[in-house]
Amino acid sequence: MKAIILAAGKGTRLRPLTYGIPKPLLPVHGKPMLDWVIRSVLDDSIDEIIVAVSGTTGEDTEERTLSHIHGISIDSYLKNMNYPCKVRTIPTPQRETAGDIRYILEETNIRSGRIIVVYGDNLTQFDIKSMIDYHDKCRAELGTSATVLLFEAPADQLNRFGIAKIKQSKGFNLVEHFVEKPRLEDAPSRLANGGYYILEIGDVFDMLPRESIKVENSLFPLLAKDDKLAGFVTKLPYWIDISTIEAYENANKMAHDGLIIPPSNNRK
Repeated sequence: MKAIILAAGKGTRLRPLTYGIPKPLLPVHGKPMLDWVIRSVLDDSIDEIIVAVSGTTGEDTEERTLSHIHGISIDSYLKNMNYPCKVRTIPTPQRETAGDIRYILEETNIRSGRIIVVYGDNLTQFDIKSMIDYHDKCRAELGTSATVLLFEAPADQLNRFGIAKIKQSKGFNLVEHFVEKPRLEDAPSRLANGGYYILEIGDVFDMLPRESIKVENSLFPLLAKDDKLAGFVTKLPYWIDISTIEAYENANKMAHDGLIIPPSNNRK
C-alpha cells in the first residue's frame, strides 16, 4: 500500500518564513513538519510514501524559481533520511488536491489497490492500522470506495472545517455530505474532516478530475451520493493545521510545553 502526502503548496500565508524554507521543512520542535507527517503514516502495510512537491509552475519568473528550489530542497532532505520504507518526491502541477492526486496516479501508473492520502500541513497522531482495518471491513460489508478520517472538533471552531453529516449502515458510518465551515447552529455534527483518506484506486481513478479542484468539491460528493464514502471516527490527541504564522508559532509552543509529542522514529 502506498501513501501520498500532498505537500505542494507554496505556503504564502507563512511568508516571509517560506521565502527561504519550504513549508514542509519548517521545523516544529526541531523536526521538519514533513517528518511529523511521514511518521504519522508509517505502518507495516505502507511500502512507499510519495511526497507531492511544488513543480515549476506559474507565469511569474520569481515564483517559478522559488517553487523549483522548494521542490529540490524537500527532495534533498528526504534522500538524506533513513525511513523504514521508500520515500520519494514527485513535482506536481499544483492542481489542488484532486488534480494533483490524478496527476500522481498517472505519472506512477497506479491503477489499482489502495492508497492513503495525507495533507502535508496537518499535524496529528492516530492509529493508522485501525483506520485501514475499518476501511477494509466497511468495503467488505458495504462496497465502499473510500474512507475519510473524522474527529470531533471544538464547538467554537466548526467554521474552520468541513463538517460531516453521517448515517449508520450495518454498524458503519457513511458520509452523506459535508458542510463547509458552518456556524454551530448550521452544523450537521461536530465531526470534522481530518485530512486523511483511503482510496480504492480501481473505483475512483476515472472519477478524479485533471483540472484544478479539491477532493472535497469533486470526488467526495460523487462517492457520498452513492453511499461509497465511509467515515472513520476517532479521537485525536491534537490536530493542528499549520497554514499561518500564528498556527506555526502555536505548534512550536505546544511542542516545547510537551502538549504535543513528535511521532516515534519507528513503525507503529
